[in-house]
Amino acid sequence: MSKSVDVKLAQFKFPSMCVVCMSPSSKYFGIEQVYTYGQKTYRMKVDVPMCEKHYQAASFKSSVEKVVEKHVAVGGGILAGIAAMIVLILRWTGDNSLIIKLFIGAIMGLGVFAMVWWVISAFIAPLFAKRESKEARNAVKITRYSPMDQITRLEFANEQLAEILQKTT
Repeated sequence: MSKSVDVKLAQFKFPSMCVVCMSPSSKYFGIEQVYTYGQKTYRMKVDVPMCEKHYQAASFKSSVEKVVEKHVAVGGGILAGIAAMIVLILRWTGDNSLIIKLFIGAIMGLGVFAMVWWVISAFIAPLFAKRESKEARNAVKITRYSPMDQITRLEFANEQLAEILQKTT
């Protein structure tokens, strides 16, 4: 199970212990989350302390994860972009010139490429990570941000660490 703690990031400091195993930390692994409220965007970034072993695990990408992230994401994005461009050009009814159709189709294809590439890279490729990498990357998650009172909700996989932090905040 996991446990959540609400903190003000400006006043919050992690103890110098690994968030996974609670041994002394030697490095910091950055996690970030973007929230949009109305027309304002907030990028929340937290550097979580980790021991060398868990930092390496969080930073490591397996060969399958790399292939999916680089080749499958780009290939899927290219195919989806070309398909979107072709469909737009073929389905476009109007007396506009071919140049305008090609230009708008290219812009649409580029947009579809970017969306498909991002979805595969950000959400599908991490599913192929090794268990140790997933455990280290998911030790702390940013699950909520309230801009009015500037409180961030951090979800900890290590309940014991969450309880210690809850007592100190």
